[in-house]
Amino acid sequence: MKKLFKILIVCAVALSLFACNKKTNDVSKENNTKEVQETKASAIDLESMPIERFDFQTLEIEDGNIVKSEDFYKEKPLTLVNVWGTFCGPCKEEMPDLADLGEEYKDKINFLGVVVDTNASMDTNVEEATEIIKNAGVTYTNIMPNPTTEDSLVHITAMPTTFFVNSEGQVLGGFVGKKDKASIAATIDKLLEENK
Repeated sequence: MKKLFKILIVCAVALSLFACNKKTNDVSKENNTKEVQETKASAIDLESMPIERFDFQTLEIEDGNIVKSEDFYKEKPLTLVNVWGTFCGPCKEEMPDLADLGEEYKDKINFLGVVVDTNASMDTNVEEATEIIKNAGVTYTNIMPNPTTEDSLVHITAMPTTFFVNSEGQVLGGFVGKKDKASIAATIDKLLEENK
């Protein structure tokens, strides 16, 4: 009888362990599903920007070529404009993600960087900005402020600021501060869908 009792106890313990493991596995599956759902980023809610248009005719920082907004915007239906500075830590942290997105979306939208603490006279922070761009792997156009951009940029008071411009040069909205790559990608996808 004692032997049968021991066998029953061993079976009960084994069953309870199996049930706990199964439940643990189910909980683990639930947690994995939640993680997958959480990692699927949603689009950023764009805020209205203090500018309606962003027009410019200035120099590209790396090669000194003249860049005109009316020509630049016409290439694609949408342009992401990232306003940043060489002094800005979050700007530099965000830049490799923007570089990756610039490559991923290069056939769909334009990317444009505006380096606020440089100037078209090429005598302020140009070498530092060029080094930051190179280290981040950025291949998209970055421009320097000049009198054609002053009226717009004076209203941008925090870095980084990112906004989206349509092919007519109208600002569609944007956000202030560093954002993660997945959220920016989701925002681009949403805007592309809305601006077909």
